[in-house]
Amino acid sequence: MIPICLLLLSAIIPASAELVTGVLGGHVVLPCAMKKSQVEAEHRNKYPTSRVHWWRKDRFPGTVHRLLPSGVSYTSRPAWSRASVPQSLIDQGVFSLHLRHLKERDVGTYGALVEYGESRQECRVTLRTIQLTQFPQSPVPESSSVTLKCHIVSTDLSAPSIGWLHDGNPVRPSRRISMKGDSLHIPSLALGDHGKWSCEVNGARSDVTLLVVGLSGPDPLPVYTAIGSSLKLPCNITYLPAERLLRFHWSKDQRKINDNKQALVFHHVNREDAGTYRCETTYKDQKLTRLIELKVIQVSPWAPVLTKEGSHLQLLCNISGSAGKEQYQWSGPFLQDGQRKVIQGAMVDLPHVAPEDSGAWTCSLYGKNGILGAVDHWVYVQAAQTSDVGYFTWWHVLLLLLIFALISCLVVIAFISFRNHKRRLSHLTALTALAISSDSEPQKPWTSG
Repeated sequence: MIPICLLLLSAIIPASAELVTGVLGGHVVLPCAMKKSQVEAEHRNKYPTSRVHWWRKDRFPGTVHRLLPSGVSYTSRPAWSRASVPQSLIDQGVFSLHLRHLKERDVGTYGALVEYGESRQECRVTLRTIQLTQFPQSPVPESSSVTLKCHIVSTDLSAPSIGWLHDGNPVRPSRRISMKGDSLHIPSLALGDHGKWSCEVNGARSDVTLLVVGLSGPDPLPVYTAIGSSLKLPCNITYLPAERLLRFHWSKDQRKINDNKQALVFHHVNREDAGTYRCETTYKDQKLTRLIELKVIQVSPWAPVLTKEGSHLQLLCNISGSAGKEQYQWSGPFLQDGQRKVIQGAMVDLPHVAPEDSGAWTCSLYGKNGILGAVDHWVYVQAAQTSDVGYFTWWHVLLLLLIFALISCLVVIAFISFRNHKRRLSHLTALTALAISSDSEPQKPWTSG
């Protein structure tokens, strides 16, 4: 009897079915709703009852979900705990079937017959599923290839239109990316390909997260630092795989450096450290390399300057290992109004040093994308009336200290030598007196016979 009823019901279902696309494993809604006028008419009745019956047209028997006027519901075993018609929406005339944890076996054509009071509504929906897969699976190394496939399961034989997105932005075919049918292929991955990729069919979107293992930053990566500073040259990984330990190899100007660490450490940068460094590691048989150009900023004279008011002072900012494309700008010490003197160019020329020139002078380097680096250089100005000392550098002060320390050491050595000499003389005098007393025998007293 039930199969006959289902056949009769299928006969009265409209031939055209609404096409719905769901993501495998996700949640989908098969729509079915009454017209607003029908619902408002039934609301005039005091207690309108409802009856809902959803079934599969391509299976026999195919009941999926049934809701009786008493409120009792029945769900088939394959859709148990996954299929429902929200009771809260029925009074609004919405009888849509909700399917959770979508599976491939859910694909097919569904029919529905609903009653609300005296009104009846018939619905027909065709369901298909999509799932985006990646080969090989993440993570994948930079410069390797990857293929994304939008797997579609449908009873509809027509080829659907597939849209591709990367981080929510539409993707079009290009020299780097090819699209054919339900597949997208990238033959040489770049770091910019890292992120969420999606295929979209009929409003449904399936996603995968593409993890690209590579060394971050431009190639070559310019790094500016001041002479004498401490520095870590980074070999940063965009995504560090947890399943294996990567080994890093460093070289400078094609000369190997015995360091297997992710960062190359400099405790005191010298001019000789400037040059081109190569960081190299291997992941899944794919070699990953980055070049780092270390450029050392130096100010001449390199030591802090101690100069007299009114004297002539020149400061020159230069870079070791530079191609000369940078622009220089000097900023003087902060003045009383909070401003700083700004001088364009690599040299500061002060014909007559003033007290307000005392403090930190900053040499900043700029490129086409903004500031590249900066270094502070200290200048100390002595007032002319309090000192007759002319222009001299910190080396002169250090030399005076060394001379003073040398003289102090000579004085201490002379004092110790003089004291030891006196001790030796006193010991010699005592030994001489002892020897004399032992050589002279005492005279015997004279007695008569």
